Amino acid sequence: MATEATKLEILNSALRMVGSFHIDADDETSSTYEITTRAFSQAVTEVFGDNIFNYNTKCTTLTGSVSTELPNYDYEFTFPSDFNIFLFAENDDGYIASNYRFANGKLYCSEESLKLTYTYIPDLETSASGLPAFLTRLLTLHMAQNMAIELSGSENRHEILFKQYTLALRRARTLEGRQGPAQQYINDGNSQFISAHQTYGKV
Repeated sequence: MATEATKLEILNSALRMVGSFHIDADDETSSTYEITTRAFSQAVTEVFGDNIFNYNTKCTTLTGSVSTELPNYDYEFTFPSDFNIFLFAENDDGYIASNYRFANGKLYCSEESLKLTYTYIPDLETSASGLPAFLTRLLTLHMAQNMAIELSGSENRHEILFKQYTLALRRARTLEGRQGPAQQYINDGNSQFISAHQTYGKV
């Protein structure tokens, strides 16, 4: 099976960075293909497994089932199969849920329904189309620095590419930060501090 065009571009871009020959779309047997596909899989896992980008962020609505496992938490929720990092959860009124707990590989909450926002590791093995340019470069540099010594034998090239990857990761995080809202207004619906202050001294 031929390698998908966008993925092939990433593989060959990484190979050019380490000074190696390119691979063809129908190449599935060469040692270079095996090295680059392993590096690609590792890059996807580490870049999207350890970082939060819009590209690997999802929202989904979960309905809990009645639970007696933990006191004060009436419902339990099973995470989606592609769940990676919990970001936040909102109740039906659109407020940030604060009364929740993680245990036994599940989410326990006093709310019956939650809108969960989380990160996942995208499947780029079959299609890497739609990947933003700054993330494409980040994946390419991760691959290149990872396989530089194996393909070129040059530790100096590895060090140069690693520094470039570190800078690209910093830039990607900066660009991601600029895409979000400048601020979120604090009110009694999303601030645990205000809520605690308003109920201070009440029994």
